[in-house]
Amino acid sequence: MGHPERAERLSALAAGLEAGGADLHAFVKPQPASEKEIAAVHEPAYIELVQRFCSRLSADEVAQLPTGDTIVSRRSYDVAMLAAGGALAVVRAQPTREPAFALIRPPGHHAEPARGTGFCVFNNVAIAAAFALQHLGNVLIADFDYHHGNGTQAWVERALPGVTSQLGFFSTHAYPAYPGTGAFRESQTTSKGFVLDIPLPHSTDTADFLAVWSSLLPVVANRIKPQAIVVSAGFDFMAGDPIAGLPIAPRAVGLLCDLFRAVASEHDARLAFVLEGGYALENLRIAGAALASSFSNGAEPAGMPAAESPKDAGLKRMTDQAREWFT
Repeated sequence: MGHPERAERLSALAAGLEAGGADLHAFVKPQPASEKEIAAVHEPAYIELVQRFCSRLSADEVAQLPTGDTIVSRRSYDVAMLAAGGALAVVRAQPTREPAFALIRPPGHHAEPARGTGFCVFNNVAIAAAFALQHLGNVLIADFDYHHGNGTQAWVERALPGVTSQLGFFSTHAYPAYPGTGAFRESQTTSKGFVLDIPLPHSTDTADFLAVWSSLLPVVANRIKPQAIVVSAGFDFMAGDPIAGLPIAPRAVGLLCDLFRAVASEHDARLAFVLEGGYALENLRIAGAALASSFSNGAEPAGMPAAESPKDAGLKRMTDQAREWFT
């Protein structure tokens, strides 16, 4: 079996989008991000390291980045710049408030300001969020990938003291799991924004997963009144993923989409989804179809779903505590 972060992932998701009614001709190839745009998140020395390391590989050679467990080739720097450009495009070019999706790889949410790890070279979502902070205003980053977005959180924690707008990061993720971060105690609230980590037990089912999101996403959005919501859309939380997966049914994707669209509509916020993980091709096809169906042109946003408490005692305790912080 080859590397799980492979090109077939995009093909499977695209097939699902088309099956769900999306017009793939409406998708456009983005322009690569500039080094200045990447440097809004990543340290110049790290950007130069990636460029230099990849350029020294032979045409058919692959190697691991010196900073962590990310395999790269000679073209990986250029491809990562293009992926970051795709994330920027879905935040930058949305005059109509219609949700947009960046169908890109490699993923990005494990990439910290000074190192790439976990299949990630540059942090696509953080780069898009940095642009949105500068040009749009308040930004909410949401991450439902199976794995904790340690890189995104590291950038948010670094950025919070200096932001002039509001910035928030809300993540659910299996715990303990790679990369070992994202405990509830890492959550913090400040006058300028917040970090909210809700670690999920490996037994978390569909109902509890959706209960956490329906209980907390509207609340944290009300706290910062976002002009943009940037989503780390990792579909490896679903049952059957070959390297991850919780006992969560595929129907959760459509319900998540409805929730995000309702929250974005309430705040008149741009809504941008950026692909992260998800390594079961059939799950990616299902996710693509759900995205296309939920966000098809002319579809009215669903009403705000009623918040329900998780059945799991630990999740309920964390959710109740978080709601106290934000209400």
